[in-house]
Amino acid sequence: MKDDRPQLRGPGRRVQNAVRLALVMAALAVAAALSPAAGAASGPIQPGNQPTPIPGAINGELPPGDLVNVAPGCQAARAAGPSLGLLLAEARDRGVVLGTEQCYRSLQDQQGEVQSWTAAGNSACAAPVVTAPTGQQQDTSMHGWGKAADFSGSSGTVTFGSRAYAFLKAYAGQVGWNHPGWAEPGGSACPEAWHWEWVGDGGIMGASAVRAGVVGLVASADGRGYASVSGLGGLVARGDFVDQGSAESMPIAWLMVGGASTPGGGYWLVGADGGVFAFGDARFEGSAAAFHLNEPVVGVASTPDGGGYWLVGADGGVFAFGDARFEGSAAAFHLNEPVVGMASTPDGGGYWLVGADGGVFAFGDARFDGSA
Repeated sequence: MKDDRPQLRGPGRRVQNAVRLALVMAALAVAAALSPAAGAASGPIQPGNQPTPIPGAINGELPPGDLVNVAPGCQAARAAGPSLGLLLAEARDRGVVLGTEQCYRSLQDQQGEVQSWTAAGNSACAAPVVTAPTGQQQDTSMHGWGKAADFSGSSGTVTFGSRAYAFLKAYAGQVGWNHPGWAEPGGSACPEAWHWEWVGDGGIMGASAVRAGVVGLVASADGRGYASVSGLGGLVARGDFVDQGSAESMPIAWLMVGGASTPGGGYWLVGADGGVFAFGDARFEGSAAAFHLNEPVVGVASTPDGGGYWLVGADGGVFAFGDARFEGSAAAFHLNEPVVGMASTPDGGGYWLVGADGGVFAFGDARFDGSA
């Protein structure tokens, strides 16, 4: 493996505004279609809706296989994880500081939460731990199902009126995250700007589901097919794409963020922690999962012969494996917006990185031809 931090080439310029405008208009159209105001009355984003329990599981005592890492210190139920990852990535792409203070919470942690809020004089701020007829303690928090998250912003815990709260109100519902009525101002003795819950499966109201789990595409070798990649590593094949396996049934530790294909029809899937999964004739050449990453991995690109690949982080850091050559990165530079993807040149002697603002950075024999 070769790490990063060399020189940047090709300063970004503002070009192709028409393309940029088209992309923005398309995004707005999708947002409008998914927003609560435009949706049917059966949409899940409603004040009284709540997450569904996980069948056969116990609140606050979920086994590791029912959870997936979304961010450092944040685990979520597998079904809720991909949309939470997309929510955090969208905030990052828009320049909004949004983190997670707590996601899944064990029974023991919930007991500590109750004690803490009670000592502070407001026990209403923590869901109670009750005693079942069997005498066993039972959690009642939605955190115990891995379907709730407490968010932080630029100044700590998210507050009403903050930029992070405004972002959540505008976007969270589009990916299935609901701000329950009791958490709204005046909704209870303890309104919580920071607490949001996943009801993307329809919630206890059995409403229509919100589809928000696709993180990328993998193309077939001849370009006549493709497969969408989900945050849990599942594939949906179209055209002549041949499904040669996926990570969906694996106990993956972290969410998937994308994939890349080989000339022979194989492919790699990559996780946010830099973990790489190889399928078909794709060879595993190493990963960044064992290394400390400043920012999550956001993309992967293959060398022309399929003998190697590059991973790129949101900070522009590039990691090369197999016959992929390290040609530089944007990690040492101040970026206006995070990097969201990369592509390699036909001879594998260079690559481009692209930022959320449309800025393009060229390395090796990749030529800078403008940006959005």
